[in-house]
Amino acid sequence: MRYSDFVDYGKLDPFKRMALEKLSETFKAPERLGIRVVPESLGEPASLFDFLGYDFMLAFVVEGLGTKNLIAEKMAVNEKAFGRRFYDGLGQDVLATAINELPCVGATPFAYGDEVAVGSSSWFDDKARAEQFIDSLASGCMAAKVAVPCGETPALCDIVFPETASLSGGAIGLVRPKSRAMWGQGLKGDEVIFGIGSSGIHTNGITLARKIAERLPDGYFTELPNGNTLGEALLKPTHIYSPLIEDLWEDGVEIRYISNITGHGWRKIMRAKRDFTYRISHVPEPPPELSFLQEVGGVSDEEAYQVWNMGVGYCIFSTEDFGEAISSRAEKRGLRCYALGRLVPGERKVVIEPKAVTYFH
Repeated sequence: MRYSDFVDYGKLDPFKRMALEKLSETFKAPERLGIRVVPESLGEPASLFDFLGYDFMLAFVVEGLGTKNLIAEKMAVNEKAFGRRFYDGLGQDVLATAINELPCVGATPFAYGDEVAVGSSSWFDDKARAEQFIDSLASGCMAAKVAVPCGETPALCDIVFPETASLSGGAIGLVRPKSRAMWGQGLKGDEVIFGIGSSGIHTNGITLARKIAERLPDGYFTELPNGNTLGEALLKPTHIYSPLIEDLWEDGVEIRYISNITGHGWRKIMRAKRDFTYRISHVPEPPPELSFLQEVGGVSDEEAYQVWNMGVGYCIFSTEDFGEAISSRAEKRGLRCYALGRLVPGERKVVIEPKAVTYFH
């Protein structure tokens, strides 16, 4: 089974490029205020705004949850699910989609605004569900140390299905000093790729996971070898990585680039606009739910590693000298750290040696 059977990035990505090209004239608008769009940041996980004459920048990003909440909705109406709390992690999930992008350009997150767009205002009648979502969002914001001073709850009748919601939001981060801003310019080709473990599937490749799960006799209530149900494993909230990066900056760790492993999976390792080969020599064991889905769905390694994070949610590019510091700080945050491989001079590609898989730019 292939993700492209359901989601075609060959159609999504050209639209993004067209929008960037046609809207490029708008980039001049902030200049009247002494603010410059940093062109090198375009195409990076977040966009940078340089406040001329001051030693700081702001980073801005908008992201959406995707279809993960459909798992919660499907499970909640099952008779096996009476009294269970399936929305407990989704607030943190939607927050993480935006917050985890900001450190990738050198920014510390400080504010978030959410949008809960529903197909019918009756979605809010389920007060337990709404409370679970808000509680999860609040706990995620406390962990990320960000404020949520605003939000929006539009009712998009005839656009969104009445029984569900489209969850998204925008986030702002501070780059201070400006020298911390990064878009790959600091990479030299001698870096170690440190992978920080994921909590599970996070929010990417959910559509493929749903299609596989919904074909199983017990669906999301299928029991995994470790005793957990597949659905509850898929609903584990996404790790928030920004506190770890704050720790590393405070420790003086030299971070030359960060890649958030989201859409396109391990292809994201080569996101920087630089010609290097990213040679992966170690691959950690994937979360049980992803190994299970790969097996029962007949998903190849080539497909799995470009759709799912397969156990690595974040990549930090630094030198070998800082490996112990990164690993130690990650452990204190309850995160696993793996030395995945290295950058070497060469064609821009990711070579996953243990899986005999190569992704070209």
